[in-house]
Amino acid sequence: MNRKSNSSRGEMLFTMGFLFTLIAAFGTFFLGLQIGVSKTEAKYASIANYDYVLESDGSYQQQDLVTFYFTVFQPYQNFKNNYVSTMDRYHRGAHGDGDAISSQTLKQLRKSAQDQYKEVASYQVSSNSPLLLEAQADILKSLRLFDENIDRSVKQTSVITLAKLSDRSEANDEFLESAVNFGLQAQNKFYASILKWSSKYDKSIPDSFNFNTNATIKEWKTYSFAIKNKAVADIMLKDKMYVNYLPQDMTAKIDQMITSGKASSLNLNSVQSVVKILTETEAIQENEFLKWKPAFYKSESLPELPFFFED
Repeated sequence: MNRKSNSSRGEMLFTMGFLFTLIAAFGTFFLGLQIGVSKTEAKYASIANYDYVLESDGSYQQQDLVTFYFTVFQPYQNFKNNYVSTMDRYHRGAHGDGDAISSQTLKQLRKSAQDQYKEVASYQVSSNSPLLLEAQADILKSLRLFDENIDRSVKQTSVITLAKLSDRSEANDEFLESAVNFGLQAQNKFYASILKWSSKYDKSIPDSFNFNTNATIKEWKTYSFAIKNKAVADIMLKDKMYVNYLPQDMTAKIDQMITSGKASSLNLNSVQSVVKILTETEAIQENEFLKWKPAFYKSESLPELPFFFED
């Protein structure tokens, strides 16, 4: 009886010790992850330590926007489109969410993040346009955090599934969450800069705008094209919509849905409800703006940025 009691006590102590070790290991991992994210962000926060210049009449000229587009925005889009397309391809593959992403594919994505980082960092954005400077800093942080995130994935396993990658990002992968957030912040600041450019040439357009999530379709109809794009950039940042298409593509689909009467037939009254339908049905594709430009935006005054004109 004594021997049985001692044996049971020993098993209980072993089980408790094992559970304590497991809990401690998880705690150490998540603490390490948080410290790692904080250190990485702090390490590259110095990117934004430029001499801050107040905006003036010379800020946000077309040349500033065009230079930013080619030297910062486009290189980042190259990485982003590669990343999103790779994730999407495996998600829609023959094996669904379980389709494996090889370490070689992840290494190629990592190299793309590193290459675009070097390219973006090699250019000096005009200090006359503070939002564009901040956007460049955000993009550099985003690329470096993607680099860190992918490196961790490669080290953990030779083959990783999209389902596992998604689980980590939703649960605790703060590197990925921060990388996405910095990318969307940069996009938001670029479209805020385009709005400032628009306000210089049309005094009826405000030089800043923050989207109200309760905005109605009736209000949306009063917005200029530049304000609509900034509103969508706000929505994409808030909802963490890291996708291949750009704000003007969603703007075009919202306008098309309203103009065609589909929004009315579905009893949709808010802009957010239209966005919800469009995103849930995956109705928005790349270059929607160019498709609908002749119908809705022929008379718009637009900066000479390729994504507003290329076909």
